[in-house]
Amino acid sequence: MGNGISFAVTESELDRQIAGEGMELRVDPRGKADAIMIVVVGVLYMINFLSVLYLLWNRKYPPLKAKNPALMALLMAIFLVWYVGDLQIDGHLPLANTPLANCKAFGLWMRILIGVCGMLSLIALRAYGLYRVFVLNRPYHSLALYLPFAIYWVCISAYGIVIQTLNPSKTTHYVPGLDICDINSGFKISMFVVMWISLWIVMFAHWMIRNIKSSFNESREMVVTCSILLAVLIYETVINYVRPMYPLNVSLRIITTVLNHFATNSLWWTIMAVPMYKSIFQRQRYLNQWVFKLRMDGLQKEYEVDSDKIPTNHHRSLLMTSTTGNKDGGEFYPIDNCIYENIVVSRRNPHSSLSQSSKIPLFTNGDSAYDQARRGQHTGDAIMDSLPLRNQSISPKLTPQLYTPISFPEDPVMVRVKPGADQRGNSNHYEANDRYLI
Repeated sequence: MGNGISFAVTESELDRQIAGEGMELRVDPRGKADAIMIVVVGVLYMINFLSVLYLLWNRKYPPLKAKNPALMALLMAIFLVWYVGDLQIDGHLPLANTPLANCKAFGLWMRILIGVCGMLSLIALRAYGLYRVFVLNRPYHSLALYLPFAIYWVCISAYGIVIQTLNPSKTTHYVPGLDICDINSGFKISMFVVMWISLWIVMFAHWMIRNIKSSFNESREMVVTCSILLAVLIYETVINYVRPMYPLNVSLRIITTVLNHFATNSLWWTIMAVPMYKSIFQRQRYLNQWVFKLRMDGLQKEYEVDSDKIPTNHHRSLLMTSTTGNKDGGEFYPIDNCIYENIVVSRRNPHSSLSQSSKIPLFTNGDSAYDQARRGQHTGDAIMDSLPLRNQSISPKLTPQLYTPISFPEDPVMVRVKPGADQRGNSNHYEANDRYLI
């Protein structure tokens, strides 16, 4: 029989039809429809490959790092392995005189064990990692995280080895006349039992993290993921038992393969679409929003993010406040070219850092302090002293008082605030864009 992808019906395909008639089976020849499907899905995976390269190149960008780029790249590689297995077991390619005639290698190991079970195990691992961090309050990277994953794969590998040792007639074997792989009914039952158990593990892992209230809450992604996986496995179960010879029907085999890989790619992009889009088109704004949510969880150290050093705008002279709900706990962090560079001004000793500007008197009789500050900016002076109440006379030499160093940017700015324990409880009632001080 001829090999390779063809947009026309070959002589070998006509021979398959004749063989099918002898077995009282209707055989649709491979041709244009199968070739178009292979090309379209192949182009889709090429786009995915470029997306994975972008993801790995930007793996240190915190919002993408939180999605575990290595795991998501491995997940896409597993989808590709599954696709190769589908091309063989669903009958899209000629098998005769090629490695594809090895039904166990492609149909069992690549499609079921590495493809389906590999995908389900990685999704469960990702959900279990979130469960450890936010429910058990334990570190993400530890031996205990990977132990259930390792146990699962020991069981899956043992299952595959046992199947590999059995006679092909009891598992899956190549049928030369039809040029497809036939699957034994008992082996088919065992495969679907393994896949359904794996799916229930994934759904249970996502159920355990349903109440996470944090920047890592993925309730929407959780529902979509579980729905996609459930729909695909229901379809596969039904089609394999209602129409066990579906690879001989061109419509059914194309629908099956397209559905599988539309579902897997939808699952991947449901998780990655928003962070990847915003990392390209709204990079700094998205990072600021993400870090703010991260601070609410107290996890900035986990992702090596110093949230107090991320600028909120591009104006000069901005002091970012960081409070803990205690009036004595506030500190000010200089940003950009502020004259207080490398100095942290604490309310406990507010005058220790004001010596540089102590010679600048403040007069509030007549013009307001704000007016004086604006004039100071136009003349290049750095006005960093506190603003007293209107109508209060203050001499150039001040008695010790508590002052808050501030600066005046050229335009109104948005200053992020780190809420304290009392504020943190109410922060969940507001949108991220509302949590600012003007």
